[in-house]
Amino acid sequence: MKIKKIVVSILSAVFITSTLVGCGSNTTSTESSTSNNSNGEVVTLTYTTWGSPEELKAQTNAVKEFEKNNPNIKVKLQHIPTDYDTKLATMIAGNTAPDVSLMYKTTALAWADQGKIRNISPLLEKDSEISEDTYIDGSFIHTDKDTIIGITPCQEVFGLYYNIDAFKEAGIELPPTKAEDAWTWDEFIKICEKLTIDQNGKNATEDGFDPNNIKQYGMNMPTSIWQTFLNLNDVKYVSDDGMKSNLTDPTVIDTIQKLADLSVKYHVAPSPAQSKTLPAPAIALQSKKIAMDWDGQWVQIDLANAKVNYDVGVLPKMKNNKTTLFGEVMCMFDSTKHPEEAWKFLKWMTSGEGTKDLITSGLWMPTVKSWYTDPEIIESWVVKPGHPDGYKEAILDQAMNNSVPDSGYYIKNSVKIASIISPALDQVWSGDKTAEEALKEIEPKVVPELKGVYTNK
Repeated sequence: MKIKKIVVSILSAVFITSTLVGCGSNTTSTESSTSNNSNGEVVTLTYTTWGSPEELKAQTNAVKEFEKNNPNIKVKLQHIPTDYDTKLATMIAGNTAPDVSLMYKTTALAWADQGKIRNISPLLEKDSEISEDTYIDGSFIHTDKDTIIGITPCQEVFGLYYNIDAFKEAGIELPPTKAEDAWTWDEFIKICEKLTIDQNGKNATEDGFDPNNIKQYGMNMPTSIWQTFLNLNDVKYVSDDGMKSNLTDPTVIDTIQKLADLSVKYHVAPSPAQSKTLPAPAIALQSKKIAMDWDGQWVQIDLANAKVNYDVGVLPKMKNNKTTLFGEVMCMFDSTKHPEEAWKFLKWMTSGEGTKDLITSGLWMPTVKSWYTDPEIIESWVVKPGHPDGYKEAILDQAMNNSVPDSGYYIKNSVKIASIISPALDQVWSGDKTAEEALKEIEPKVVPELKGVYTNK
């Protein structure tokens, strides 16, 4: 569930969803779906997913375990590492849609509006083995009170990952792990400045510091997650009903400008152009190109593999320090001829047990509440090297007690809206425009695209 894939999905989804509008929802069954299970014959399902080699290996193991427990169901795992939405759209257009698919939630919601995705509410209602209230908030993706289009197999949240040695060398106390101890934004800036070091060894608080020749940035973060910053200031870029823009709200403008100022004003974070010269976050932390990385918890598997001496703290606070739940969704396509078997597989893949390898590695987080509250279960998955010492308080507890869903879960037409906002914000991140200038300029373009929100009420 990595940021670069999320960005790619946003850029491609507008074209894909418009292309699919003409495709009927009553497509024929997946070619690989074979005989009906009612007579004891084997049913074959197709499951599509993306992911790294580590993710593929873990999901392959999950499929094998499912098949072992369900000898009458075989699952054909189709790995699509690149151009995922485009290739999935091609399958749908060719009447070979998978039975079950891991999907970007924005795409899933758009395709659900077109009748491509199955409403699993009827299956859920008659299944005594699973209940929505046993999962953490935001795990069941609703379009309305009667329609659920899928379940998140993993929830991800954001934290402040850091190189322990960089802090010790600077003589700075390690980041707090509890929400009540979180740095204020001003404290965060000061610490970033002390950790930002130029080629001559001066930090950003010292006279003679050269912002054009930085050896170590205090902070790194993907600007594509700008919406998560709004949560720190208790504000949204649209109204609660999704029909009014808040882009020119002073708090929205202030929050976006604060994010931009990390690189434009304080020089403690790389600009988008400078970020292109840096290695991946895990290597950047390991080599002390950066001291801290504001990132999703999925980065932990890379940090562990790179053998970084790292830990994690809670996010700094503006009005609060709420983290953002950020996960994709597992769906059933409406064209499946085997909904009962597909439902059984979907339940397995979202139960935690099915993907425990991904969870213990630090790449995924579970969605079942007991995995966050039962000490014995917690001890079984919060293990090193994929989970550092601060993980329980800074990530797990935050996800359970101090988080809000990503807006992609509920804002209609969010892909189209993002395609307007993101290019405008690129000019803010580069310093070519202020947040106020950019947001006031695009608001008239965004307003016609506001279509409301999906809700479970």
